[in-house]
Amino acid sequence: MITIDIDHFRARILQDALTEATADYWLRRAEQFEAAASQPGDYNGQATQEELAKAWVQCKTAAIACRWHAELISQGWPEPISEEVLTVLEEVA
Repeated sequence: MITIDIDHFRARILQDALTEATADYWLRRAEQFEAAASQPGDYNGQATQEELAKAWVQCKTAAIACRWHAELISQGWPEPISEEVLTVLEEVA
C-alpha cells in the first residue's frame, strides 16, 4: 500500500507553480527545446528527412513560444487564472 504525505504533496505543487511562474524557468525550457532539435551529425536512426524536418520545426517553435512566455512574464503580464481556481480560492479563504 502506498502512503501519500499530503503536506509534502501540497508543498511540491506550490513549489512547482511558483517555479513555472518565473521567466528563468521558461528560458531554460526554451534552451531544452533548442537542444532537442536535431543537429548535423546526430544519429537519426531510421527517421526520414521529412520526419526530422518536422521534429526540428516543432522543437524550434516550442522554444520560441517559451521565450515569448518568458518575455511576457518579464514585462509583468499576469498568467490568466481560470474561474474554477478563483472560486476554490474564495471558498478556502
